[in-house]
Amino acid sequence: MQAIQRRYVESGSQFILTNTFGTNRFVLSRYGLEERVAEIARAAAVNARAAAGTQAYVLGDIGPCGGFLEPLGEISEADLEATWRDAIGAMLAEGVDGIIFETMTALEEIVLGIRLARELGAPLIVASMSYDPVRGGGYKTMMGISPGDGARACIEAGAQVVGANCGRMEPEEFADVARAMRAVTDAPLILQPNAGQPTLVGDKIVYPRDPASLAPALVALSRHAAILGGCCGTTPAHIDAFRAALR
Repeated sequence: MQAIQRRYVESGSQFILTNTFGTNRFVLSRYGLEERVAEIARAAAVNARAAAGTQAYVLGDIGPCGGFLEPLGEISEADLEATWRDAIGAMLAEGVDGIIFETMTALEEIVLGIRLARELGAPLIVASMSYDPVRGGGYKTMMGISPGDGARACIEAGAQVVGANCGRMEPEEFADVARAMRAVTDAPLILQPNAGQPTLVGDKIVYPRDPASLAPALVALSRHAAILGGCCGTTPAHIDAFRAALR
C-alpha cells in the first residue's frame, strides 16, 4: 500500500488518505477481523505517514459504517461510536494530520463522527458527502440530504472543511453542488469526483474519463473549492495530468 500511496505523492498529491475506508467492526466482521480495528487503523496510518514523508499531509479516512443506524437499521450510535473511537484514536496516535469522513449519505452518521473526532482532538476535520442527481433538478444523498443542509450540519457539528465526493455525478456537476454549499457557508470546500461514471466491460469496471479528459474538469472546479482531488477510478496519472494542467 505504501508504494501505491507514494505514487500519488510523486504525481503531486498534497493530501493522501489512509487505507481505512471500511475500518470499523461492522465492515471488518465480514472478514473475521472485527476485533482488529485499532491494529489495522494504526498500521494504515504508519504506512501513509511513511509514504507522505514531508511532501504531503495525511488524512485518516473514515467511510460509512456499512449499515444503518437505529431505528432504520440495527447499528446503535453507541456501538458505532465505540468502533470509530478505536479507529480514529489509533490514527491520531500515529500522527495523521486530520480525519476525513467521506462518501457519507446519512446526517446522523457523519455528525456523530465529526463530534467524536473533535472530542479526540483531531487537528483538522473534513466532512464529505455523496450526492446524486434527483428528478426535477438538484442533488441529494441516498438518504435525502441536500448539499446545503449537509454542509450546514457538518459545520455546526465541528467540521472545518466540507464538500462532496463520489456519487452518480459527472465531474462538471460538482460545481452545482459547490454553489449550493457556498450559499450556506464560507468554509473551505473539498470536491472529489469520480473519473466519470463506471461501466462494466466484460468482467472489469471501467471509468471513462482518462487523465486528459478529467484534468480540465478539475481545473474548472478549482474555482469553487480549496481542495481538489479524485475519487473512484482516479489514478496517479490523473493527478499528474491535473497538476500539469494547473501549471
